[in-house]
Amino acid sequence: MTFCSEEIRLAGAIKARGLRWEPRVGNYVYDMTRIVNKPSPFQDGVFFVLNYDYFIEIVGGLDRFKQMMVWLPTWEDCREIVQSFHVPDTEFLDGLVRCNAFENGGERLAAYKFIVSLLDRNSTLTRLSVADSDPRANRAIYRDLNA
Repeated sequence: MTFCSEEIRLAGAIKARGLRWEPRVGNYVYDMTRIVNKPSPFQDGVFFVLNYDYFIEIVGGLDRFKQMMVWLPTWEDCREIVQSFHVPDTEFLDGLVRCNAFENGGERLAAYKFIVSLLDRNSTLTRLSVADSDPRANRAIYRDLNA
């Protein structure tokens, strides 16, 4: 899988806005500090977490891993994040259609932008994890995004 530079930048913006994430096998991450001294099979600095223990050990523990790595959500991860904010699937997908994301292959990039917008709308949500989000607040934020 390849991530464009804008997706990597937006993933950093998602992290900076405080969306918490628990690393797991199957995640893609961007090594912003270049602590991993092995070449990436994907692109420079992008790794797929297959051996969880290896990654946690080379950075010095789980907390340091979360500080040093930027999670690069897949399309499925993006859908899960948006769903956790109780944004209706049809409305989210309609927004992607309106910006021609599917025609130009930019659906993941558009989803990252959407997630950043969700987080920008309410500072309380930026401190929450995906599992912590309040459905009522998230629906109101989503309505504001589409107003």
